[in-house]
Amino acid sequence: MPPGGSSLIAHHWRPIADLPADWAALCRPDLHAVHAEWTAARDALDDPDRVRQVQERLMTVWAIETGIIERLYSVDRGVTIALAEVGLDAMERFHAEGQLTAEAQALIGDQRASLEMVMDLVGGRRELTSSYARELHRGLTEHQDTRDAIDAQGRRFAAPLLKGEWKRLPNNPIRPDGRVHEYCPPEFVQDEIDRLLAWRTEHETAGVCPEVEAAWLHHRFSQIHPFEDGNGRVARALTAAVFLKSDYLVLVIRDEEHRDPYLDALEAADGDDLKPLVDLFADIQAADLADALELIV
Repeated sequence: MPPGGSSLIAHHWRPIADLPADWAALCRPDLHAVHAEWTAARDALDDPDRVRQVQERLMTVWAIETGIIERLYSVDRGVTIALAEVGLDAMERFHAEGQLTAEAQALIGDQRASLEMVMDLVGGRRELTSSYARELHRGLTEHQDTRDAIDAQGRRFAAPLLKGEWKRLPNNPIRPDGRVHEYCPPEFVQDEIDRLLAWRTEHETAGVCPEVEAAWLHHRFSQIHPFEDGNGRVARALTAAVFLKSDYLVLVIRDEEHRDPYLDALEAADGDDLKPLVDLFADIQAADLADALELIV
């Protein structure tokens, strides 16, 4: 390594940390107020199908956007809006019209199916365990057979993807500036996952507000980066589970609107500032709740 070689590391890995002691100060009362309005209006409805339609529309958008934000595929915004209205059964028509690739269609299907696993977690039919996380990853990547890799000469190639298994080699990405972002070494993944799950259980007992818990869980899981690829999709699925279990809507991080602040907030959390990620999640959730209110009242 050349002199000053440590500067080639943009972010050094360190074990995950619990919530800050003052986590309650990060909670967003304005979000809770909108949520109270939503639940009151929802519970007063005579037609539960209207609520189900709102929820299904958001889940469809989630299934599309979670792959776009990872650059797995691209989907025209108009196609996303149309599919949100008519449902994913219409994907075949958009594929036939050349507006959706077969690969995107398969991955979106996997991602929507993964939300059924999330609902099992929300409904108490499953528990958040290591095996659950691996199964969730396997489902999310069912139709993804390869991952991007770099050989010893710095050449990119497509390597087979381990599905539902912890990584066996380091997966530290190289940033555009040439520096490395370190994630958890493979040999410590299981220990870190165990710590994550133990703290998650403690947080549920303590009644941590969902926007703080979702931000914490997403970031700490991302810090571990336990899989070769697909970690962001798993993190966003777990984030969805936190909000849904607290009777909120699925959290949809939209590529066009949220990608830059999302990545900036994750970087701030790397520096021990969880507030930007909490606020981003709260803002998205509040906006979607407000839109949902307009659709049912």
